[in-house]
Amino acid sequence: MKQLGSLNKYFWKYRVRLGGGVIFVFLSNYFNVLSPQITGFIIDHVQKELHLPGYKAPSKPADYDALVELFIARLSGGGMSIGKIVALCGIVILSLALLRGFFLFLMRQTIIVMSRFIEYDQKNEIYRHYQRLDTGFLNP
Repeated sequence: MKQLGSLNKYFWKYRVRLGGGVIFVFLSNYFNVLSPQITGFIIDHVQKELHLPGYKAPSKPADYDALVELFIARLSGGGMSIGKIVALCGIVILSLALLRGFFLFLMRQTIIVMSRFIEYDQKNEIYRHYQRLDTGFLNP
């Protein structure tokens, strides 16, 4: 683990890229978490509205994210049919998947590019070190 300490100076040098990558990781995972919540809402909503056999109302209300709560509030106030609600939820789930993919792409680009810069700097540092060595070191 001590050997990895030599990377700290590079992390500091490329802190903007590293910070951007961390933010993109957070956003990608955030949009990934929202899809199951919307799926759970739509399944419960359809079962409740169609009075399907075997449906039991949840004993406690679902704990949704604030963004999902806002989306559900907009759906509930619209007076839409079940088909429109299902279609709209499908579009939202697809949009969340696209957003997740977009931020995943940005995360990979920022972190992979940062790693290439670190590799380049390390290579140059090793080369400069070899240039400073005595020629006797190179001849056994």
